[in-house]
Amino acid sequence: MGNPPGGVEKIMSLSLREFHRSLKTLNPGAAPDEIQRHVVISSGGGEVHIIYEALEKVSLGGLLALPRARVTLSFEALNETERRAFLARFEKAFQRGGG
Repeated sequence: MGNPPGGVEKIMSLSLREFHRSLKTLNPGAAPDEIQRHVVISSGGGEVHIIYEALEKVSLGGLLALPRARVTLSFEALNETERRAFLARFEKAFQRGGG
C-alpha cells in the first residue's frame, strides 16, 4: 500500500464517530454532520481533503472487535513545510491514549 501522490493514506482503528471527535480537536471550527466522510480544512496556503472510509472490523481473539478505517489526506497547494506541520497536528489530534 503506497501513499497517493500528494497525500498520505493511513489504516486506523477508528469509528466514524471517533473520526468526527478527532476532527473537532484538529480543527475546532469544524462541524461535520454525523454521516460526513469527506472534509476539507484550510491550512497554510491551501487545503487538505480528509476522507474516511470504513473497513471491515478486526476481531481479536473472538471477544473484541475493533473498528478499522482508511483515512486519506490529500494536500492541495501546500508546500512541504506546511504538509509536515499539518501532519504533526493531525497525528496529535488523532492519537489515542496508551502507555
